[in-house]
Amino acid sequence: MSFLSPLFLIGAVTAAVPVILHLLKREPEPRIKFAAVKLLKAAPVELTEKRRLREIILLALRVAALALLALAFARPFFASGAALGSDRVTIIAIDTSYSFSAPGRMARARAMAADALGRVAGGDRVGVVTFSDVADVVARPSADHAFARTAIEGANAGFGATRYRVGLNAAAQALGGARGTIVVVTDLQESGWDVGDRASVPESAQIEIVDVGPPPANLAITAARLIGDRIVATVRSTDTRPRETRVRLLLDGRAAGDAALSIAPNASAEAAFAARGGSSAEIAIDDPEGWQADNARYLVLDAASRPTVVAVTATGDSPRDAFYVHHALAAGGAYQVVGVSGAQLGASSAMTASPAAVVVLSTRGLERRGREALASYVRSGGGLLIAAGPDIDGDVIADVAGGSPLRIVVPADARPALRTLAPADVRHPVFQPFGASAATLGLVKFQIVARVGGDECQTLARFTSGEPALLDCAGGDGRAVVIASDLNNRWNDFPLHPTFVAFLHEVVRYLSSARLHESEYLVGDVPPNVPRTPGIVAIGDGGSQGRQRRVAVNVDPRESDPGRLTPADFQSAVTRLKDVGASEAHVRASEQEDRQHLWQYALGLMLVALAFEGIVASRTT
Repeated sequence: MSFLSPLFLIGAVTAAVPVILHLLKREPEPRIKFAAVKLLKAAPVELTEKRRLREIILLALRVAALALLALAFARPFFASGAALGSDRVTIIAIDTSYSFSAPGRMARARAMAADALGRVAGGDRVGVVTFSDVADVVARPSADHAFARTAIEGANAGFGATRYRVGLNAAAQALGGARGTIVVVTDLQESGWDVGDRASVPESAQIEIVDVGPPPANLAITAARLIGDRIVATVRSTDTRPRETRVRLLLDGRAAGDAALSIAPNASAEAAFAARGGSSAEIAIDDPEGWQADNARYLVLDAASRPTVVAVTATGDSPRDAFYVHHALAAGGAYQVVGVSGAQLGASSAMTASPAAVVVLSTRGLERRGREALASYVRSGGGLLIAAGPDIDGDVIADVAGGSPLRIVVPADARPALRTLAPADVRHPVFQPFGASAATLGLVKFQIVARVGGDECQTLARFTSGEPALLDCAGGDGRAVVIASDLNNRWNDFPLHPTFVAFLHEVVRYLSSARLHESEYLVGDVPPNVPRTPGIVAIGDGGSQGRQRRVAVNVDPRESDPGRLTPADFQSAVTRLKDVGASEAHVRASEQEDRQHLWQYALGLMLVALAFEGIVASRTT
């Protein structure tokens, strides 16, 4: 039996009052000596034992009446199903991302999960959740520990990337409002928390981290792209020693190239092959001791055209107005750069063609229609790069990011002051490919900078003077990156450094990843009914003719980052919420109590007890 308002049971202690009064009333009767008993012959005779029995019955009836009153206020009911909710629940969440694809890693995770299961009390319910960038409840909470053990033994590493928010949210839902513990079996990868990620867990739930340990040294193909008539693959090493490997190219499944590659410690290197025929490519390496899932990358070669980048300049002549930006983006045939003036932007066909990204270098002539076109593009998933140089009007550009207004103050008459740039978040995709060489960005000398900011912006880099240098701003389904200086060799010497081309390519690649790719998807972003397995697949183009197109599905390269969190860092990203599930269980309990109405029976019994108490009391006095 359960109680809807158990605190009212405290009122049952008032049942002790009649008992106390009864005990206090028990005084020894005085003995009186009579000379004769003839005066008592006419008096009624009452047996002492009979009177004492009536007093005990009277006491019991009074105690029962008070106890039944407290019971009625406590609203008793016979609980069933989810209304029970008072037993302990343990959810074991196992990380099955592809960072566990190294030999022996998944077996170690399963063993540690089984040890956690062994520590659970026999009467507690246990559930099992597996997670990567999606989560699956493979064993719902139950008292059958053998079923949970079988679910743990069936856990295997997949091709998804680590996303702790997904796993914790699924585990919190599996708790169902009960008090319990979430045991997270993971390797504490730092990339498992995206920027701004928060997981919501009930405040009554405890989170226990089971650390599988640091990953082994790994080689990974982090990128493969078609540049002109060459296929270029980037291989990253997390080993502290120099590594040697062989990179193999397969075109339409046939061997088409093989190259030896030397990689410095904790660095990246590139291998290039001639793209001679073929509609798809697979680039692979051998790394028997590292993560197996990132040893191959796929590429579609028969894409309709190169990705387009729109450059918004003063006149629309990007080779002249944006010389450095135009040639840096077009280097190696990576992007097709289309120049558009601010006045032409609203009516330009380049915007309706969904470019990979838009680079805004000037707001001259940018009217309301053009600003609305940019804002709509960002909200629908587009990427915007804004260079806050001398041709930018902060008031004009403020509302084009698709979210909260940007704050850009371009100095009208500023004195040059030497500054350099320092990344604030080297884990961000813009800086991640640079690896240890990200420090070379500090060689760029900035003389004049603008003041930039925004409520929904993350600071990716700062100047040595402390001012924000690079912002990443959210807007609808897209993003805007703002650099607080120009990109045309007027306020800084950035275009003269070798890192300029690589930086622009990484920014555009990051911005274009917010939209659906024409020829590539990550495993975590594949459309419905597409297998979550790397390779070349055919998917519908969304048109009414039912035509299909071939796309490459690859693993998320961020998972290959060996950076690790501390348990304290992990816990700090968890938001504690009031136990909504407990409130729902209380509602279900209230519904059950309303159907049973046991309090009415308790109240009826109390009235019966009071009626009998009155009868017995009248005969006792």
